[in-house]
Amino acid sequence: MSDKTYLFKQSINRMLQHINALPSGQNIMANDIELTKLLSISRTTVRACVEHLCAIELIKREGPNKVVLRQITEADFYDIKDKNSTKDVQIEKYFLGLINTGKLLPGDRFSELSLAQKSSCTTITVREFLIKFSNNGLIEKIPRGRWRMVKFDEEFARELISFRQMVEMRAITELLKTPKEDPIWQELRELLVKHQDVSADMENRYLEFPDLDKALHYAIKKSSNNRFTNQFYDIVSFVCHYHYQWDKTGELERYTNAINEHIDILNNLVTHNTAGAIMSMERHLQSAERTLLRCVHGLES
Repeated sequence: MSDKTYLFKQSINRMLQHINALPSGQNIMANDIELTKLLSISRTTVRACVEHLCAIELIKREGPNKVVLRQITEADFYDIKDKNSTKDVQIEKYFLGLINTGKLLPGDRFSELSLAQKSSCTTITVREFLIKFSNNGLIEKIPRGRWRMVKFDEEFARELISFRQMVEMRAITELLKTPKEDPIWQELRELLVKHQDVSADMENRYLEFPDLDKALHYAIKKSSNNRFTNQFYDIVSFVCHYHYQWDKTGELERYTNAINEHIDILNNLVTHNTAGAIMSMERHLQSAERTLLRCVHGLES
């Protein structure tokens, strides 16, 4: 199954979660149209996933219905942790780079064909990525294979921030319970050194901060080991870490404050200062909230 795309594997896992969530005694899955809406994927991907579930004898088609034949096992799930295909990673990196450098702004329109040509990916890869990415509310589909960058309002931003705070505070609490011999602590020590190196030359290296930001929050988040949390947190991460990229005002100052907050968190983590780590994370998330809301208002003005 190594030829399967990341989106296909992710969609299979989400279908399995849908089956697990069926009420007791019910063994009929949602129809194809409902699945496209539920999973925000194309009809083509839905059909491919259903064919796969039939092939492993988990479900069978009976007329318009898809009947569940057996209980789901752990082996039915794909291990997709950090395993996007090369092309999936390529289009994601290219597209987020357009946002990060201000080449895509709220209101801008773009086509699947143009993205495919400029990123050296197929239109199918681009389309599947955009469908997945559209879950975060930053883009919307318009006719003729075109898309538009959109904004979200303050209410939506506050809801996302609230969810992020809940997830990350829980994750850092779980992380602090991890045994000291676990490899995560060496990963965090190395991440601290990278932060300190960039901080020492912030004026010239501040654009390296977004990658450090993603690395730290991912390291903390993965301690939760909750596939449902991880699935929804990806949406929050996209919005919180990339929406404010559109507003370049005071970028150096924002990144400088944030990297200092990161260093404070990391110092407390690697010294296993539980109270200090939790307080540092709370301050950082409050600061991130203010930053995001300022950027939302700045983009709307």
